[in-house]
Amino acid sequence: MEDLDDVARQLERLTADPLADAVAASIRILAASEPGPRGRYQECQLEVLAEGPGIEPTRVTTAVVTTRRHWPRVGAVLPARVSVSDPRVLDVNWDALAD
Repeated sequence: MEDLDDVARQLERLTADPLADAVAASIRILAASEPGPRGRYQECQLEVLAEGPGIEPTRVTTAVVTTRRHWPRVGAVLPARVSVSDPRVLDVNWDALAD
């Protein structure tokens, strides 16, 4: 599996993927919009703090489409991959909201 991770990193660099220099990190939810009264899936606007090794804590505005049942809560910490060169570029494991 380690070889596959190395190949994936090399491919990200070759294709100038903005997450090519990403590291395992986390985001902490600082603010989240309220869900609307109807609709199963809704967009949640978020203010998060991206933190990780070699990353200065950075406030980022982002969004996720989710259900009311898995609505993000202020203070929750989720795993993510965050770019070291630009911490505003992140890939959050939104599936962790279901835990």
